[in-house]
Amino acid sequence: MKNIGFTGVIVSKVCGFGKEREKPQEISIDVSIETDFQSVAENDDPSYGIDFRTIYTLIKTGLEGEIYTLEKAAVSIWQQLKGLNNAGKVKVTVKKVAPPFKDEIKNSWVTVEE
Repeated sequence: MKNIGFTGVIVSKVCGFGKEREKPQEISIDVSIETDFQSVAENDDPSYGIDFRTIYTLIKTGLEGEIYTLEKAAVSIWQQLKGLNNAGKVKVTVKKVAPPFKDEIKNSWVTVEE
């Protein structure tokens, strides 16, 4: 199988508890979808497989509504992408950029892969 996906989709989302809910935070999302895109390559036409615009739309859909944890965000996005025709294994990583800890931390993250 082959993989398609995105790295570093940046969204602004209220996610977390306490003071973290006062304003949106930067969330970074990586997705990888195992799929056979041979027909897309042969025809040079995304309608023969999974279209990147569809992936992006499903990422945004997975983030709709109230979300408190990165785990919920990752599972919600994973569920959206897993429903795509021709999707095999789907991997979603959601990172909170600069999480609110006493020490400087670049990211906190969660990965779902099945």
